[in-house]
Amino acid sequence: MDHKLPTARAIEKRASLHTVVANVLGEEIISGQLPIGDLLPTEAELGARFNVSRTVIREAVKQLTSKGLLRTSSGIGTWVPPAHEWNFLDPVVFSWVKASGDSAAMIQHLLSFRNAIEPAAAAEAARTATPEQLALMKTVLDIMCAPDVDFHAWVSADVEFHTAIYIGSNNVFMASLASLFREYFQMSFSVSSSNVHFQHCLQEHVDVYEAIAEHRPADALAAVQVLLNHAHEDVRQVMGQ
Repeated sequence: MDHKLPTARAIEKRASLHTVVANVLGEEIISGQLPIGDLLPTEAELGARFNVSRTVIREAVKQLTSKGLLRTSSGIGTWVPPAHEWNFLDPVVFSWVKASGDSAAMIQHLLSFRNAIEPAAAAEAARTATPEQLALMKTVLDIMCAPDVDFHAWVSADVEFHTAIYIGSNNVFMASLASLFREYFQMSFSVSSSNVHFQHCLQEHVDVYEAIAEHRPADALAAVQVLLNHAHEDVRQVMGQ
């Protein structure tokens, strides 16, 4: 008996279908439409809902499981685990967070995390940053300080400035965090950089850069703490908290 191999088009179609299903279910989990602790509908029910085969559903579930949004337990089924198991650093999960419209909580979590890590990264950068890393930091700072810079260019430069702090620490874990957090930085800075913040925090960024460039770790740590405290205030103001 001849067994025909699936065509490239059939494989591509199936892949795109399971991605579509995973995207819908991922957004529903992030938004709470599929609450934590709830069982996922059966493969047959999901197949009927999306008008796809059980194979497509299994592949979508496998994708969501790999990102921590689903867990399968013997004798129980597939269910939504606690949020601390979700991989929020995954770019696809981040896209679902944005699609859910509930970015406020994520921004608050990010600011709290940055408050614990970024001052230490700045202190390390003041000790170890190379001339090339300092030059990059100065380049993006000059963009932020330009009198004719528009808001979007300012936010992009701000993201690069803070990323440069983590990279300048020359700590592989801190540098990796900066790369993973880039999209969250963009979302966070777009909210926290109100017109008022846009103006008053320029000097705070200059203070951070000068402390790092002049190899003053304690001052770099303190300068970042001041900057982050104001960022917290701006986020609360923008979000009406």
